[in-house]
Amino acid sequence: MGTPLAPDHARSPDGSVPASARAADPAAWDGETRAVNTIKTFVLVGFVGEASFLVLGLVLFPDHGPLLWRLVWTLGLCGVGMGAAVGALTFLATARLTPGTRSAYVTTAVCGALLYSVCQTLCWSLDHNVGLNYWGSRDLPELFLVKGYAGAVLGGVFGAFHLNSRTGAALMTRLGVFP
Repeated sequence: MGTPLAPDHARSPDGSVPASARAADPAAWDGETRAVNTIKTFVLVGFVGEASFLVLGLVLFPDHGPLLWRLVWTLGLCGVGMGAAVGALTFLATARLTPGTRSAYVTTAVCGALLYSVCQTLCWSLDHNVGLNYWGSRDLPELFLVKGYAGAVLGGVFGAFHLNSRTGAALMTRLGVFP
């Protein structure tokens, strides 16, 4: 992809760009790094979203199912599993786009939001129709749907920001998510 566009203060005296600056520049990532970072980003976004849904569910519906299964469902199956699937499919859809371009931002955000929405619909179907009702799909169906689809849109937008901007990538590097 060529030499990353790093500001002069980030360059070494010999003009090269240090690894720390390359890590924070999505345009400098090779294909494998970009794939791994996309999956890590969407796993983190999914995990944080699901953790917030878990807390909300435990506050509003404390007696709706055993805690262990609720933890496994939200943090394991949905947080990690859903995030990894969304990240992998989003990478496949955006691999040929140049990071940081408008098309990369939009495609990443739309793919992430649509894929998280598919997961939200599956979650709704399982919770509501199978009869688990761990998360209140029968008690407060409007809340279940609104929080899930709003979370899907926010997840897509946050993922696009972290994968297509230097600021977002630098934050993920500081958090230790990106190498």
